[in-house]
Amino acid sequence: MKAKTIGSKSVPEFAVGMDLSTDAGKTPQSNRQSDHAFEVLYRAIVRCEFLPGAMVPEAQLAERFGLTRASTRAAVDRLAVLGMLRPVRRQGYIVKPITLRDVNDLFQLRSIIEVAANRGAAGRVDEFSLRRLDKVCSQYYHAGDRESESKFLQANSEFHLTVATATGNYRIVSALAQIFKEMERLLHIGLSFRDRSEEIYQEHQALIDALACPDADQVEVLTLKELAASKSMILDALMSNENLLDVNLSFEKA
Repeated sequence: MKAKTIGSKSVPEFAVGMDLSTDAGKTPQSNRQSDHAFEVLYRAIVRCEFLPGAMVPEAQLAERFGLTRASTRAAVDRLAVLGMLRPVRRQGYIVKPITLRDVNDLFQLRSIIEVAANRGAAGRVDEFSLRRLDKVCSQYYHAGDRESESKFLQANSEFHLTVATATGNYRIVSALAQIFKEMERLLHIGLSFRDRSEEIYQEHQALIDALACPDADQVEVLTLKELAASKSMILDALMSNENLLDVNLSFEKA
């Protein structure tokens, strides 16, 4: 099994990303085109370039991103399977809405896994990893700049996954990586609402200190505090966006 290095640890590849391709039997060229279309559209949805709940016609997607109709069709089919888009007959696709249940469920799951991971990592994160964490968590972003937000979120995920890797339990790392993947859209909405990079930096510094002590109880307190602040940021952003408040937040059954 291939591995990717996070911090000073080697993490199984499945823990940091999965190949979602279902294009078996296609030519290499069509595979490349459909894979490119999938990545472009997936990134646009995750970065909230399309508002959650928005209706997007297939032809509009192809034209906006300069994609062929065939590759667009293959991409939206894959996105529909993943639940990111819902087809609406003769109209196009609805971008998956964001619900309060999504926010609550993901943060509840993350708190269960991340508290356990961080407590288990207390005293086990080596000096090299701590220095790397210090560098990673100094990454800043500009609210509303999707590219800088994406880079910041990547660095933030690496920070938390590096801590989790210190437990030596790759199933925990894999579970946490999947949660970050599912939360990315929520976090883009939150980060675009206001710049919380300095607060996050201070939170990470405090966590590094507690991990190095080690003080597992303080690690838990700091982890829960950071999660509460992140959740509050996202909820404030959702409630402050009139476009999102007007969206029908439920998928109707086909």
